[in-house]
Amino acid sequence: MEQNLSIDGCGNLDLRPRKSLRLDLLLVERGFAESRTKAQWLIESGCVKLNGTICTKPSKKVTGNDAIEVAKNLKYVSRAGYKLEGLFEEIQLELFGTVVCDIGSSTGGFVDFFLQHGVSKVYSVDVNIEQLHEKLRADPRVIQIRANAKDLVPSLFEDELDYISVDVSFISVTKLVHSLKAISSEKTNLIILIKPQFEISHGHKGVVRNKLMHFEAIRNVLSAYQSAGFRCKYLTFSKIKGVEGNIEFFAVLSKAEEKNICNEITEDDIITVVERAWEDNG
Repeated sequence: MEQNLSIDGCGNLDLRPRKSLRLDLLLVERGFAESRTKAQWLIESGCVKLNGTICTKPSKKVTGNDAIEVAKNLKYVSRAGYKLEGLFEEIQLELFGTVVCDIGSSTGGFVDFFLQHGVSKVYSVDVNIEQLHEKLRADPRVIQIRANAKDLVPSLFEDELDYISVDVSFISVTKLVHSLKAISSEKTNLIILIKPQFEISHGHKGVVRNKLMHFEAIRNVLSAYQSAGFRCKYLTFSKIKGVEGNIEFFAVLSKAEEKNICNEITEDDIITVVERAWEDNG
């Protein structure tokens, strides 16, 4: 247990009890993270222990008497890997030996997660393939494709895809329906990260702090994919927020067995997921 000591403005040792402070702010104050956003990522990713126990709540009140430990080595190359890990902790899907296409790879958090869970190949798609972390570029299982997600066609891939993951920004995922339908088969699981700030029709800057907007964003995405012949098998919220603090959602879809099959996720289900997300992030 560390001592509760600090220096006052005159350079004197201050022995007065410190007031409680949010855990994320304390990490920044102590130099564990260069920004509050990075501190929240570390905490939500399970990289921070408070008095010997992992704490995943950035808003947790702590004092100088609390012992804080921060893991030196992160599990994935970016916070996106922890988002996907949270999804797979909820849903039972087999990854070992499968072929994956990751759209919007950026640094490669999703790619890293898939590789660490035994996939045989990952097609990493991005318009800027230089962003991909060097350790992932060096992995022989990774095939990089420089392309716009809206322009994907089956001829770009040598294999039938078991999974397609989508993590894109500044564009609605509804714009990708036709290309994703073209490259998927009946066995493909489509994993879409829904970012409400990019799904709102009139556009939205900053953090979306409205439940109805979250509901409408999800409903619009699922409706677009249902109209194209997909069905939503699972819906949940990401345990880690977006960089700006936005709550995000995961939808797992596949091509419907029947042409006009109804979406298995109802509007009541969407409401439930949104409510849970708000409660968890309250």
